Amino acid sequence: MIELLFLLLPVAAAYGYVMGKNSAKNQAHEYSRKITSEYSKGLKFLLDREEDQGLEHLIQLLEVSADSVEHYLTLASLFRKRGEIDRAIKIHELLLNQSNLDKSIMSGCRLELAQDYIMAGLLDSAEEHLIILVKSNNTQALEPIINLYSQMSEWEKGVSMFEAHSDLFSKKSHCAAIANFYCEMAMSSQTPKLMEKTFALNHKTIRPMYELGLDAYNNEDYVKSIYYWRKLIFSFSDTSPIFMEKLEHSYNALNLQTQFNELISELLPKGGMLIKIKHCQSLLELNKINEAIEFLTDSLKREPSIRGFSYLLKLLSNKNHKLQDVLKEIDYLVTSYINTKPEYQCRHCGFTSHKLYWLCPSCKHWETIRPNKGVDGF
Repeated sequence: MIELLFLLLPVAAAYGYVMGKNSAKNQAHEYSRKITSEYSKGLKFLLDREEDQGLEHLIQLLEVSADSVEHYLTLASLFRKRGEIDRAIKIHELLLNQSNLDKSIMSGCRLELAQDYIMAGLLDSAEEHLIILVKSNNTQALEPIINLYSQMSEWEKGVSMFEAHSDLFSKKSHCAAIANFYCEMAMSSQTPKLMEKTFALNHKTIRPMYELGLDAYNNEDYVKSIYYWRKLIFSFSDTSPIFMEKLEHSYNALNLQTQFNELISELLPKGGMLIKIKHCQSLLELNKINEAIEFLTDSLKREPSIRGFSYLLKLLSNKNHKLQDVLKEIDYLVTSYINTKPEYQCRHCGFTSHKLYWLCPSCKHWETIRPNKGVDGF
């Protein structure tokens, strides 16, 4: 009998293990069922616009499990898309008040809450949260806080933020924004030299060099205007239509027309139609009209351009007096067509305009609007 009991001990142990395991499974199932039930109740209350009761259930559920955070973020995103910003704010504030959540999750919730505040027009509240994120080296907060300072015209705050956390500003778009903040500060305080600080940025930018050149030009300091605009045109050749006429005038004022023609020749390989037209003008000064016509005709075969075609008509008109009236009439029609086309286009969103904007009115990106390219462009 005793031997039989010893034989049954392993069986009893195994039975106890199986029953214990089943009991744990049942407890886990019951635990999961309770969470699902509470979550469903909270969701129903929120969808029925009974926010207070809904949030109470969500708070209880959060205290039970932090794994459900993703569901709350999805729900808040849904409310935001529906324009129910106040409800999205309540959910994000709820999450942010939970001390048991992971640091990265808390940062994500804070960023979402800041976006909610921006959409609700609560810019001061949004700024407060974004500053906390920037101070914790969160690069995802840079884009919204830059846009926020652009919207509020808080150039000094943007520059101060950059100078305190310059190591975070590695993107080209961020550098362009900060460069324009410096420009706005310099122009409002009438201290152009302030713009020279932008030369230390990680990426080259357009506006500081343009504005410094323009300031020198307006003060008839043509040596400086040439210096800044030469640097700009070699870094961003597509910007040449913005200041080309003034740059040529600067050279002429110093009796340096030959050097200007040399500059144009140097830019020909990567320049657009305006550069090619300037090259033709330099050939005309040397009485090489046939060479100018041949050069421009060949260029138009490879890269069609309405502006180039208009200038070719002028060249042909000057050469053939018999057809001058007809060619002038055609050129008038072509020029009228050109005048209807926008001169500038945003490289980011495609916004077009007859006027140059440093900040795109459509996508709110800095320095993305450039002189138009292609058949209708420069």
